[in-house]
Amino acid sequence: MKSPLTSAALLAALPLAFTQEHYGPPNPGPHSDGPWSGSWSGSWGPEHRPTSWAGHGWPSAAMSPSAAMSSAAMSSAAMMSSSGAMSSAAMISPSAPAPVSPSAPAPLSSSAPAPLSPSAPVSPIYSGSATISSAYATGTSGSGNAQSCTPLTTAEIEAMGNNTLFTRWRSHSHFIAPAGWMNDPCGSMYDPTRDVYHLFYQWHPQHINWGNISWGHATSKDMITWEDQGGWQDAEARAMGPSGVGRKAPTDPLTSANYNGLGIFSGTAQPVNLHGEQDGTLLLFYTSVSYLPTSWTSFYAPYTETQSLAYSTDGGATFEQYAGNPVINATTGTPPMDWNVTGFRDPFFQPSPALDAVLGCSEPHYYAVFGSGIKGVGPRMPLWTAPASDLTSWSFLGALWEPADNTTLGPILSTGTYGFNFEVSGFFSLPDKSGELHYFVNMGTEGGNVSFHESAHWALWNEGNVSRRDNGSVQFTPIAGGAGDWGLSYALTSFNDTKHNRRVQWAWAPEDLVGDGGLFSASQQGFQGSLTLPRELFVHEVDGVMNTNSAVFDSKESVLTPDAHGSFTARTLGVRPLPDVIQGITASATHQTYSSGKYTASKMLQQQGSSHMELKATVSSATGAAGVILAASPDMTEYTTIMYEPANNTILVERLHSSTIDGFANVTVTGYFAPYTLAASSQPEAITMDIFLDGSILEVYVNERFALTTRIYPSMECSTGFGVYVAAGGEAVMGSVEAWVGTGNVWPGRPADSSSPLLWDSAAETDIYTWWSGN
Repeated sequence: MKSPLTSAALLAALPLAFTQEHYGPPNPGPHSDGPWSGSWSGSWGPEHRPTSWAGHGWPSAAMSPSAAMSSAAMSSAAMMSSSGAMSSAAMISPSAPAPVSPSAPAPLSSSAPAPLSPSAPVSPIYSGSATISSAYATGTSGSGNAQSCTPLTTAEIEAMGNNTLFTRWRSHSHFIAPAGWMNDPCGSMYDPTRDVYHLFYQWHPQHINWGNISWGHATSKDMITWEDQGGWQDAEARAMGPSGVGRKAPTDPLTSANYNGLGIFSGTAQPVNLHGEQDGTLLLFYTSVSYLPTSWTSFYAPYTETQSLAYSTDGGATFEQYAGNPVINATTGTPPMDWNVTGFRDPFFQPSPALDAVLGCSEPHYYAVFGSGIKGVGPRMPLWTAPASDLTSWSFLGALWEPADNTTLGPILSTGTYGFNFEVSGFFSLPDKSGELHYFVNMGTEGGNVSFHESAHWALWNEGNVSRRDNGSVQFTPIAGGAGDWGLSYALTSFNDTKHNRRVQWAWAPEDLVGDGGLFSASQQGFQGSLTLPRELFVHEVDGVMNTNSAVFDSKESVLTPDAHGSFTARTLGVRPLPDVIQGITASATHQTYSSGKYTASKMLQQQGSSHMELKATVSSATGAAGVILAASPDMTEYTTIMYEPANNTILVERLHSSTIDGFANVTVTGYFAPYTLAASSQPEAITMDIFLDGSILEVYVNERFALTTRIYPSMECSTGFGVYVAAGGEAVMGSVEAWVGTGNVWPGRPADSSSPLLWDSAAETDIYTWWSGN
């Protein structure tokens, strides 16, 4: 058991030199609608994550809404109206003054798998807290506005009214809804006709819980700064909602309720019309919902989920439902409806000349995959196709591959588990540096092993070989895999950015609230969730890699190609935050560089930083765990440690001291990362951590092939210090440490407080659509 840091450890040591400049970073190198789409229900495990799920945020049969979601700020909390009749909902007004918030951010200008038991034991990776040497040096105090060191308490939060903490832990450098509940990214695309990026998202405006799920909408010229479409107030940014809810979805409730009356679930988009032509039309392909609740663990009723189209001819100002919806209907009796499915949702569609060639198509086609599974058999990714000339006519090609229930491609520590159901699936190809195409899938997996991962939901990817089956369908054979995000992010989805010839991925980053049945501080903050930074996916290749004792091969994270020197080229899925977006959000930040060299103890570099910053550090070598500390208070009552642990090849975000407030999760988040051993030096590669803190959201990227997202909620505004971490008794050589303090605001058209009045939906409203009362 390691000892936690105490304030007595703040002693002077190691002198440090640092330079301060005012420019951006150096020139860089070249995700749902299932249970996570809603509020968590069921029992809560020892790691402060759900251990049972009712699907789509619905309480399990054994739990009443009030028992599942009791809250000190609300007599009961539950999911809300599906009717969209907001006029009869009662508003809940704040009852306490808002705390002092930090100054508004500077605006930016546009410029053969093995079966695995769910309870199979896995050796613990990490326990206790980071040990920091007693020779803990202080750094510079930094500059900027005074930051309060008065801690906010659990009792104070519970006594506050709605939206009083709206700006306290809110991000401003990330994509986030104006207010209210948000989850999956949807419909991301580039419109070449108007030179505009579009991004939609699952949204329940004016509520802090999942329910009545709609699509919100924002646009951008560069994916750096964003603009709400329709406005930021209340539900103005809603593009379309169930049964015509929202000013932009002129759908007749009497006719639409048969297929989308209870939800507009996730989907994707293309800048084409129904005939596959680029004429300025924007086409959305989404899951329409007519029956709830739904879960992979329960009976799947006919008509639950169908697939529908909507389109816009005015650049996204309004959307019209296709008159022939749904285009893939549960009543047809065609597969996968005869599968006894666990679910059937989240269409991911796009053209693929490469698949056209594999299947020998005489004309261009579009291809769509969905999240699904067969009860008692295994998760599935069904593949459908339509000729580009008629995107309303879809044909089933079969499942891409057929994993068994709760199996893994390789060791669970490195490749995760397939679970029992797939959600928010994707299927795409990427070129390597020679131009050869490689095929990848991504999927959210449900119900798998939780002995290593913090929840039963994994965000995974696989690379595989693609071939044509004898029956004319497509066979995907996985050969490598891993986690798209090792933390809480889910519903990862991507699009082809044709403007820059790259694949861009978005992911949902839910909150990490554990008190009050998962709703602690939700009404006081007035919102839940955001998206991660946009990420570039690419084929990551490293030459001259050694496969000592078959360690790299056995992990199944990389594909190895032998070279002429007895070593290998290692290939895996690369991931990095979009370099141009990072340069944009750090352009107005204060750039600081700290001295490199050997560290024999942990050391504070700056005692006053920011809760909106980038921190980049390279660990060239280390004898034990090493990394960085951030979000630290001057007395070290609060701090978060991010480290690489060489003993078990893991990246850890240790949150035991991240907040003194009880209602937030504080478990350590762990991800697998094994550095390659390079033949040229016979030493492991250096480890570069690129870390982004933006309010409560914390993203960690390592060596452009690892991502982890989590949340921290310090109780003190002054918990902004950062430094270098070295395990007690160890030493580390730091190649470089850089900080960009004070990242910019990517929503220049919104006020800092864009909160909306929260609505309480009555039982009279919600009984019509089988919802329950709540907000």
